[in-house]
Amino acid sequence: MNLIETHCPKCKKKIFLDLEEVVSDSAVRPIKCSQCGNEFMFGFDSDAYPVSGEAPSDRSAESGNEPHQKEQETTNGLTPKTRLVKKFVVKKVPKARPKADKRVLIIEDSAMTRQQVSDLFSDDVRSVVALEKAEEGLEELKKGKPDLLIVDLVLPKMSGAEFIAIVGKYVATRKIIIFTAAHATNLDIFDEHMEGINLVYKGGADSFEELREKGMQILGLE
Repeated sequence: MNLIETHCPKCKKKIFLDLEEVVSDSAVRPIKCSQCGNEFMFGFDSDAYPVSGEAPSDRSAESGNEPHQKEQETTNGLTPKTRLVKKFVVKKVPKARPKADKRVLIIEDSAMTRQQVSDLFSDDVRSVVALEKAEEGLEELKKGKPDLLIVDLVLPKMSGAEFIAIVGKYVATRKIIIFTAAHATNLDIFDEHMEGINLVYKGGADSFEELREKGMQILGLE
């Protein structure tokens, strides 16, 4: 039996209660003091503390054996002011790594591929801009040079090759990745002044893994 100790608010007589009864629905009833007959309601807001084992007899409780009782309380590490409380387990969630102050610019006409490529870097990089047209990319470059530029070759109006020929004068070729399904098409862009451009062919999950790996190397976030 698990007991808790409280006292009559009128005569201060110690009263021992069964913890299981106190927390059950049947506990919503007054408690009657056997010494003075006073009735009162017990609540966990009142001063109460758990007691190990059975309650002492009335004779030992009334014999004035307070030093022994205090010694037992001290031994158990308990005091009359200890309250019964519920314990809450808090799950600690590790803090996410802060995003790097880098800029990634993506030029890709396929909406699905554009989103997939964006997702590769959005958790690690503060600024990821994905655009459909090369012309939009030229406007975006006016805001600042990207730390990583990913370009598709086949685009609606201006081709990726034409776009790279323009921006290659301002963006280091080692920061550019061509991500394309156009095998052996427009590869004349790899002339002398464009050496160092990375080429990744689209073609399943492996190609996205390679794109992320090379992109993170260029960003210095390996």
